[in-house]
This record gives sequence, C-alpha cells and structure tokens, in this order.
Amino acid sequence: MEIVGALQKDIEDIQSISIVPTILDVVCRATGMGFAAIARVTDETWVTCGVLDAIPFGLSVGDELEIETTFCKQVRESDKLVVIDHVEQDKVYHNHPIPAQYGFQSYISVPIVRKNGEFFGTLCALDPKPNKVNNPEIIAMFSMFTELIAFHLDALETMRRQDTAIKKKDVELATYDFISSHDLQEPLRKIQILTSTLEKKEEKNLSEKGKKYFKSIKKAATRMRNILNDLLTYSETEFKPKSFKELDLNVLVNRAKTRLSTQLEESNAIINTNDLCTLNIVPIQMEQLFYNLFANSLSFRSDKRPLLIEVDSKQGLGQSFGVQGLEEAKMYCEITVKDNGMGFDQQYSEKIFDIFQRLKSKENDKSTGIGLSIVRRIVENHNGKIIAIGKPDHFAIFKIYLPL
Repeated sequence: MEIVGALQKDIEDIQSISIVPTILDVVCRATGMGFAAIARVTDETWVTCGVLDAIPFGLSVGDELEIETTFCKQVRESDKLVVIDHVEQDKVYHNHPIPAQYGFQSYISVPIVRKNGEFFGTLCALDPKPNKVNNPEIIAMFSMFTELIAFHLDALETMRRQDTAIKKKDVELATYDFISSHDLQEPLRKIQILTSTLEKKEEKNLSEKGKKYFKSIKKAATRMRNILNDLLTYSETEFKPKSFKELDLNVLVNRAKTRLSTQLEESNAIINTNDLCTLNIVPIQMEQLFYNLFANSLSFRSDKRPLLIEVDSKQGLGQSFGVQGLEEAKMYCEITVKDNGMGFDQQYSEKIFDIFQRLKSKENDKSTGIGLSIVRRIVENHNGKIIAIGKPDHFAIFKIYLPL
C-alpha cells in the first residue's frame, strides 16, 4: 500500500531527526534485541517511520503491519507499555497469537505521546530470543527516548506554524525548555551505572563481542550526557545587560586554555595568541565562546599534522572588513580563531552553526553538534556577527565582529 498524505509527513519527520539512528542503535545494544523501530500508530494503521533490523525481521521504513496483529494497538488504547522478557514463560502472553505469528520471544513497546496529549506511536523492539527488558533501567531508557522523539516532533510542528523570521528562535527556546522540564540526566546515569556494574560483574563470562557491546552502550550514554550538558549551557546563555564588564580578551582565552589543558596536552595541540582587544563583554559568556571554539578545533583536528590554533584580533570601522551586516561607521573588534584541522566545505559555512549539526559525524563522534550554536548565540548577545571560512583538510577560520 502506498503511503500518502499525513502518514508520509510523519515518516519524513521521523527521518529528519538526526538522533533517531543513535536511539535505535542504543536500544538494540542495551536490550540485546535485533529489531527496533519507531512506528506511527493510528486506530487503523501501523507504519514504520524508523527501523534498525539485524534479525532480519523483514521491515523497512514505510512498511505496514495490520494494526490488529500488533501489541501497539493495545499500547495506543491503554497508553501503557507492553514488555515481555520471555513469551513462553510469561503469565499473560504465553499463549497469545501475536508472538506466535511473528516468532518473537522478547518484546517491548513504549508509547510516544506529543506535548498536547496526542498519541503519535511507539518505540518498540523485539527478538526471537528471550532478553531481560522488563526492568526499571531499560524502561527508563525507553521512556527517555520517547520523550526526546516527542520533543523533536513538537519542535518540527512549531517550525511549520511560525513565520520564518521567528521560527528558529522558538525552536531554540523549545529545546532548552524541554531540557529544563525533564530530568533526562537521571535515566542516563542509571544506564551508565547498570552497564558498568554488569560489565564488572560478568567480565569473566563476557565474550569479546559482549565486551564490545558494553563499551558501545557506555559510549552512547556518555555522549548523550554530553549533549544534555551542552544543551543546558546553551539554555543558560541568556542576554544579561547588567553582566557586561570591560575586560582584556587575553584573560578569557587563558581561562579557556586552562579548562582544556588535559585535552590540549594529550593531543599535542598548540594555541598561539597575539595581543587581543579589550571589550565591554559578558566575561563568562566570552570565556565559553573561546572554550567552545577551541574544543571544536580539538574535535575536528587532522591526524596528518599537530593541531595549531591561532587567535588574533584587530580593530576597524565596519566598512573596512567587507562583511555584510556590519554598520559602516561603527568601530568593531575582529576576533579571528583559525586552526589547521579537518576544515569544512564552504557551502556549509552557515549550517555548522545550527543546533545538532555535525558535518563529519561518521568520522568523529566527540562533537555534540551544539558547541558552535552556543558560540553564535553568545555573539548575538553581544550584538555582533560571526562568519566561518573553511577548506577541507586544510583549515577552519571563525571571524567574530563585536562592536567597541
């Protein structure tokens, strides 16, 4: 059956959420299941919007199942999850026709509910073998992921409703409103504790493949915590006029270098700084700006040469810089941060500042995709402008223009 209209939009929305593949991967690794999916579930339809199938179960994005043959129908009607460790030993489902029809022994399906209370669908996983999934840690992880999916769907809807001029700001506000109203750190902490405990307790019994899985789960959970921490930093980067102070930027660069001293030493990176401007700025925000730019350089350094970061500045009238958006007769300080790392294609010079954008996600998983968004927000708080210039495998240059 061809998917059209609203269902096709729902599929495209889920596919546009960059974190979906990571969610499905973590689900499979944490549960031991070979199939995970995000399904759009209505009273008449069950359609896959995102799939990871290693069994293979035989479904791909856009495929349908008869709604009556799924537990997701029950989840939709009751708004409660269904979770089974071992069908044959389960008091409720051991003789149920659905597991027999699809040949699975372990199963979990958790509802995805929009902010307005609308039921969207489910995050589900299954496997022909029994797996321990009916426990607080796994259920908390699924609940966290369904909330995250629902948040992204609501953010996409916000973008459609708002005018182009204000929609980006509204989505950014929604991002950190979500973080501030949901304790996502706690389930992640539980996942990390659980995996570390099991890994240590079962170390002698784990195969090399099992050890690899535990390492991947811990790595994914750590990365998610880093993302949440960066989102919180992003939310705290507010415009506060009373916080402005006259300060030498060299002081803030040195503070940022100190915070990154271990990473700089481990990577043999060098930061060279010339005399910088003294500006009326929010010190804690400008320190964060330099920290994020340096951290970005470290994340995307080249393995062909030692990392060199150069920081410089100069003053001049807006018209002297040839940058669109600067007032011609106003004096600015141009701050330049240049590195000799992996660089980027110039066509992405605007995209790299968007939240959750990582141009080299396959080659690098240290960046959260939020750092440069924080940088841009800080620059905007100071009534400035930032531009990016890049060349693949050569350099990345960030030029920041702040009014004197």
